[in-house]
Amino acid sequence: MILMFLARASQIGNQLNLYNNMLHKITQIISVQPFQVVCKFNTNEIRKIDLMEWVREFKAGNNGWTSKLADPAYFNTVKLDSYGTLSWDNQVDFDPDVLYQMSLPLNEKQPAT
Repeated sequence: MILMFLARASQIGNQLNLYNNMLHKITQIISVQPFQVVCKFNTNEIRKIDLMEWVREFKAGNNGWTSKLADPAYFNTVKLDSYGTLSWDNQVDFDPDVLYQMSLPLNEKQPAT
Protein backbone atom coordinates (compact mmCIF):
# COMPACT_ATOMS: atom_id res chain seq x y z
CA MET A 1 0.00 0.00 0.00
CA ILE A 2 2.78 2.43 0.92
CA LEU A 3 4.66 1.59 -2.28
CA MET A 4 1.54 2.30 -4.36
CA PHE A 5 1.16 5.65 -2.58
CA LEU A 6 4.80 6.55 -3.20
CA ALA A 7 4.55 5.53 -6.86
CA ARG A 8 1.41 7.67 -7.30
CA ALA A 9 3.04 10.60 -5.48
CA SER A 10 6.02 10.28 -7.82
CA GLN A 11 3.70 10.34 -10.86
CA ILE A 12 1.94 13.45 -9.60
CA GLY A 13 5.29 15.11 -8.89
CA ASN A 14 6.47 14.34 -12.42
CA GLN A 15 3.25 15.79 -13.85
CA LEU A 16 3.70 18.95 -11.77
CA ASN A 17 7.30 19.31 -12.95
CA LEU A 18 6.13 18.89 -16.55
CA TYR A 19 3.48 21.56 -15.99
CA ASN A 20 5.95 23.94 -14.37
CA ASN A 21 8.33 23.50 -17.28
CA MET A 22 5.59 24.65 -19.63
CA LEU A 23 5.01 27.92 -17.78
CA HIS A 24 6.96 30.61 -19.54
CA LYS A 25 8.58 33.56 -17.87
CA ILE A 26 10.72 36.34 -19.21
CA THR A 27 14.12 36.39 -17.56
CA GLN A 28 15.66 39.37 -19.36
CA ILE A 29 14.63 42.27 -21.57
CA ILE A 30 17.31 42.49 -24.25
CA SER A 31 16.06 45.40 -26.34
CA VAL A 32 13.04 47.64 -26.73
CA GLN A 33 11.85 49.42 -29.85
CA PRO A 34 8.49 51.09 -30.27
CA PHE A 35 5.94 48.32 -29.76
CA GLN A 36 8.48 45.48 -29.97
CA VAL A 37 10.45 43.87 -27.17
CA VAL A 38 13.20 41.28 -27.53
CA CYS A 39 13.37 39.04 -24.48
CA LYS A 40 15.08 36.00 -23.11
CA PHE A 41 12.63 33.44 -21.72
CA ASN A 42 13.17 30.79 -19.06
CA THR A 43 13.56 28.33 -21.93
CA ASN A 44 16.80 30.20 -22.77
CA GLU A 45 15.25 31.26 -26.08
CA ILE A 46 15.63 34.79 -27.40
CA ARG A 47 12.26 35.85 -28.82
CA LYS A 48 10.76 39.02 -30.29
CA ILE A 49 7.37 40.15 -29.05
CA ASP A 50 5.50 42.45 -31.41
CA LEU A 51 2.73 44.30 -29.58
CA MET A 52 1.79 46.65 -32.43
CA GLU A 53 -1.69 45.16 -32.96
CA TRP A 54 -2.51 45.30 -29.26
CA VAL A 55 -1.26 48.87 -29.02
CA ARG A 56 -3.50 49.85 -31.94
CA GLU A 57 -6.48 48.33 -30.14
CA PHE A 58 -5.55 50.12 -26.91
CA LYS A 59 -5.22 53.42 -28.73
CA ALA A 60 -8.60 52.93 -30.43
CA GLY A 61 -10.17 52.21 -27.04
CA ASN A 62 -8.68 55.48 -25.74
CA ASN A 63 -9.33 54.68 -22.11
CA GLY A 64 -6.24 56.56 -20.95
CA TRP A 65 -5.00 53.57 -19.00
CA THR A 66 -3.85 51.18 -21.72
CA SER A 67 -3.84 53.77 -24.52
CA LYS A 68 -0.73 55.29 -22.90
CA LEU A 69 1.19 52.40 -24.47
CA ALA A 70 0.61 53.99 -27.89
CA ASP A 71 3.15 56.67 -26.96
CA PRO A 72 6.51 55.20 -28.09
CA ALA A 73 8.41 57.00 -25.32
CA TYR A 74 6.07 55.55 -22.69
CA PHE A 75 6.10 52.11 -24.29
CA ASN A 76 9.91 52.12 -24.02
CA THR A 77 9.68 52.44 -20.22
CA VAL A 78 8.73 48.76 -20.05
CA LYS A 79 10.20 46.79 -17.12
CA LEU A 80 10.50 43.18 -16.14
CA ASP A 81 8.38 42.51 -13.07
CA SER A 82 8.83 39.89 -10.34
CA TYR A 83 6.37 37.55 -12.11
CA GLY A 84 8.56 37.29 -15.21
CA THR A 85 6.52 39.47 -17.52
CA LEU A 86 6.53 42.89 -19.12
CA SER A 87 4.95 45.71 -17.13
CA TRP A 88 4.59 49.47 -17.13
CA ASP A 89 4.11 52.02 -14.36
CA ASN A 90 0.39 52.34 -15.18
CA GLN A 91 -0.08 48.75 -13.92
CA VAL A 92 -0.45 47.27 -17.42
CA ASP A 93 1.15 43.86 -17.79
CA PHE A 94 0.67 40.77 -19.91
CA ASP A 95 0.55 37.04 -19.23
CA PRO A 96 4.05 35.73 -20.04
CA ASP A 97 2.60 32.55 -21.59
CA VAL A 98 0.57 34.66 -24.01
CA LEU A 99 3.65 36.75 -24.81
CA TYR A 100 5.64 33.57 -25.45
CA GLN A 101 2.95 32.17 -27.77
CA MET A 102 2.75 35.38 -29.80
CA SER A 103 6.52 35.88 -29.98
CA LEU A 104 8.88 34.77 -32.71
CA PRO A 105 12.18 33.01 -32.04
CA LEU A 106 15.27 34.95 -33.07
CA ASN A 107 17.79 32.17 -32.61
CA GLU A 108 18.45 28.83 -31.03
CA LYS A 109 18.41 28.37 -27.29
CA GLN A 110 21.12 30.23 -25.42
CA PRO A 111 23.31 28.65 -22.74
CA ALA A 112 21.80 28.92 -19.28
CA THR A 113 23.26 31.73 -17.21
